[in-house]
Amino acid sequence: MNQNLRLPKDNLKDFMLHLKSRYSLFHLSNVFFRDIHYGIMSYLEAKGVKLGYGQAEQLASQFVLELEKSNVLKAIKTGSWMLNYPEFRKLPAEPAASAKPAPVTPRPAATGAETQSASLTSSKPPVSGPS
Repeated sequence: MNQNLRLPKDNLKDFMLHLKSRYSLFHLSNVFFRDIHYGIMSYLEAKGVKLGYGQAEQLASQFVLELEKSNVLKAIKTGSWMLNYPEFRKLPAEPAASAKPAPVTPRPAATGAETQSASLTSSKPPVSGPS
């Protein structure tokens, strides 16, 4: 086995966390070949191993086969897989805390002057009683 392949394979949890930090990975989400390819390149670079694009692509192909054998990836179609990694299961959303209603502050009773000015500024015509 390629020595560079051993690093992500032997440290699968660390590698998966690295991928999750770069891409939106969740249990049962789609994973694409380039996610793994670039993920391997950046993971190995962070560990001090510099690979060329082609070398990393070959390594990603080998790694995908390993992940398929261990059921971490399930093939959907060429170049895409479903991630079977329960550690990345989305937690159910917690319901929002119910908001407390604003306290009702009583309004002071209107004085005679306020009532009179309110009736003068009213846009409705005055109501006239029966004649």
